[in-house]
Amino acid sequence: MSGNGWVATAPCVGDARFTSDETADAATTEPLVLSLLSVCQNCPFRARCVELVLPKTSLFDGVCGGRFWRDGQILVTCEGAGHGELRERVRRPISHGTEAGARAHNRRGERACSLCREAGRLAQQARRARKRASTT
Repeated sequence: MSGNGWVATAPCVGDARFTSDETADAATTEPLVLSLLSVCQNCPFRARCVELVLPKTSLFDGVCGGRFWRDGQILVTCEGAGHGELRERVRRPISHGTEAGARAHNRRGERACSLCREAGRLAQQARRARKRASTT
């Protein structure tokens, strides 16, 4: 599955425990943390989850990639979570307002921002005009 489409099929989707305020304070509630991590245990998207959230970089608090994080540090890990899943691939920033920016949004599987959509539209318009001019 390309882009972030996998998010809709992740085992944690729709589980209110992952979005409640209690999750942020879960460091004091060990049974809650363990029940959250049990959902992650068989999840095929743990590595992608880490790539999406970037918990170390963003100083994340909560459950991500089969781990419970506090300020970007791992406090608890679910059974079976491998160290190789922790690679945070930092993405290049998007040059918004350019055709390349529109392509970068597309590669990431996300809807392009209005600036990039407009730049992509103008570039396509220019290509069509060049093509019409070359055939006449």
